[in-house]
Amino acid sequence: MVLTIDVGNTNIAFGIHTGDQWLDHWRLRTDSEQTADEYLVLFHNLLAVAGHKLEAIERIVVSSVVPALTPVILTVAEKLSEEPPPLLVHRTLVTGLDPTAPIPDELGSDLLANAVAAYARYKKAALVVDFGTALTFTAVSGTGAILGVSIAAGLRGAMQVLAGNTAQLPTVELVPPPSALPRTTVHSIQAGIVHGYIGLIREIVHRMSSEMGEKPMVIATGGQAENFAPLVGVFDAVDQWLTLEGLLQFAILNPQ
Repeated sequence: MVLTIDVGNTNIAFGIHTGDQWLDHWRLRTDSEQTADEYLVLFHNLLAVAGHKLEAIERIVVSSVVPALTPVILTVAEKLSEEPPPLLVHRTLVTGLDPTAPIPDELGSDLLANAVAAYARYKKAALVVDFGTALTFTAVSGTGAILGVSIAAGLRGAMQVLAGNTAQLPTVELVPPPSALPRTTVHSIQAGIVHGYIGLIREIVHRMSSEMGEKPMVIATGGQAENFAPLVGVFDAVDQWLTLEGLLQFAILNPQ
């Protein structure tokens, strides 16, 4: 079995794959203050409750965009499965993308995993919209070249900034309000953020798709993808665990 771990700024997503199918997925809250021992207990308990034995784990792949937690999670991975050592995703690995197209130095390993997964699955131009701490848009050409990335503040981050910087505006559930002409504070915030982000996503997808020169497969991923994607109406596919699929591809393409 392969254990894939994606360390993000808000959540740590991880999953177990048999080689044929995904058995389980989980999300933990990211906490840079947690020690390796504390995270080891969390991982071990979740795996054990689901009935997975540590000795069955043959490979562990890690992506991290939280530098403070990278060595912590690598230590956890080493304790979960001693051999072989965990594979840390970086752009010099075999990706399955166009080997003649340079990968941007600043590209996060999570966005690289999204591109790898989208191209491996569809073998065509793709635009991956990741509903994470940041809202990211990763464009991949039909030949597997990473064309560019757009980054906006994530929905929950925008909500927290609004509530945190005002005296009387609360944090609200991110669902559409009953009207675009709200008469309550809660509905007003929902209208501004939800409708605003629907427009933001549509506009960025339109502009990026226009410059790609080919019609891309538009894919939504991330923790809020399944709830928010239907409201936007531009997505061809929704897979909230696409990043983990990309990490699985790294395990396949980079045997040890």
